[in-house]
Amino acid sequence: MVDGRRKVAPVKCLATGALAMVGAHLVPHSSLNFLNVGGGREAHGVQMNQGLGFQGTSAPAGAAVPFSSQPFAAAGSAAIACAAAAGVRRGARSSPVISFAEGSAEPPAKPKKVRISAFDSIRFFLIAYIVCGHFISFAAPSKFAFKAITQINVVVGAFFALSGYVAAYTTTENAERAPSPKLLSTPTPKWILQRVFGYWPLHLVVTLIFLPVFLYPDVLFNGWPTALWHGFLSLTMTQAWFPMHAEVWNAPTWFLSALTFATAMLPFSLPVLAKQNKQQLRRTAGFLFLVGLLPKLGYCYDHQAWGLLEGAMAPKAMPNLAIFNVQRFNPLYAVVEVLLGVVACRLVMLDGAEGEEKAPKTNVLSTGLPLLGMIAVILLRAFGVLQLSDLLTRAIIFIPLFLSFLMAAHRASVLSKVTDPIVNILSSKPLVTLGNLAFPIFVVHGPLGQLFYKKVVAAKIFGGPLHTLIGPQAFYIYLATVMGAAWVLQKTVLMNKQVGNMSKEAVEKISASL
Repeated sequence: MVDGRRKVAPVKCLATGALAMVGAHLVPHSSLNFLNVGGGREAHGVQMNQGLGFQGTSAPAGAAVPFSSQPFAAAGSAAIACAAAAGVRRGARSSPVISFAEGSAEPPAKPKKVRISAFDSIRFFLIAYIVCGHFISFAAPSKFAFKAITQINVVVGAFFALSGYVAAYTTTENAERAPSPKLLSTPTPKWILQRVFGYWPLHLVVTLIFLPVFLYPDVLFNGWPTALWHGFLSLTMTQAWFPMHAEVWNAPTWFLSALTFATAMLPFSLPVLAKQNKQQLRRTAGFLFLVGLLPKLGYCYDHQAWGLLEGAMAPKAMPNLAIFNVQRFNPLYAVVEVLLGVVACRLVMLDGAEGEEKAPKTNVLSTGLPLLGMIAVILLRAFGVLQLSDLLTRAIIFIPLFLSFLMAAHRASVLSKVTDPIVNILSSKPLVTLGNLAFPIFVVHGPLGQLFYKKVVAAKIFGGPLHTLIGPQAFYIYLATVMGAAWVLQKTVLMNKQVGNMSKEAVEKISASL
């Protein structure tokens, strides 16, 4: 027993993982998103601004950061536990034990954790792409631009991967095969609730502000009982489990629904992965890759969807929208990408650990090539050169490239002198500031889009959708409005001490009753 928490034996982990694997084939998946390191702050025990992989290490660049737990990551320890536990058992005898000879002097100091500011900027670019992809059709784009900017189903996976990466960075030990003491000592219900209440208050505030925008069309077309049910799904963040209704009310917040499930899995999956050596982690990565790929292959094979550019297609043109939405929205599938992020981070954190190889040398090509690869994939698909389904592109090409980019940026950021020009640009103060707005941008851009463009809503307020009244340039007014609203929400909600205190009290009361 460790501070009241039961230590899970490998055999039990294996059993849990096996059950989860079976469950993953019986239940569906997920679609929009966000994540990061360095954006949030810990407000009185509740980490604020953590939605979309926005988990924060608040120390200044280059300084040691307190070891605080992070939310958005390992949603689905079930699938991981199978591979992880098996890996731990197989490697237990052969992997070196981190210990020091009896009578030796002081152990070598562990590398200090530094804030990876580049991750803040990355989440801004990701959310900017997502926002534009949702509403670019109202800006009268060219056919090529429309195809290039609407590949949301591909890019969205990066948010899950970044979320897992950040969670591992903040809840496991550097150069050591161990989870953080704080992760182990905090009671599981409280640990989960602290993270959920890092993003739920903003979700609640935005829902209340835009309640008429959500409620009016829902009641008009579906009636009060259905509208109230949709409101319940949205407020409880359970909508991602319903593939044809995952985007009710504030559509992008299906991600928070999937994230909440992922968060609940973190305390169980992270300790298992933290104990693996690099060889075991690579084996786990291969297992997770296959688990994530097989359902997508099944969808493409059954519906001959191998070359579809789904993001640019109308829902009615989909061969099977329900099955496709299962792949996009269901939290169980999001788990795979989150855990791949965890594994990638642990591979970097173990650089130079006892019995492990040192960190490979990095240069501008280490970050530049994966970055160019991701851009090239988007452009080649838009040109029609690469004809591969959104789901397969995401699993086979985009996510591996994105993880390679994160790992290279991580290694470049922890050097005594950061020389990588890409990392230096991403770590610049203006981009980091924009990165800190990524979560409120995510939460508010959907409701504002409905206000501007949803016919039944815009007709009541403006007399019609703004792109018909003003023209395509209304899109740029929309973007400016989103940025302004995000700044206000950041200042009034996420940085509000009273909100932090209320969240802390709620966490204490709820966790005490569980």
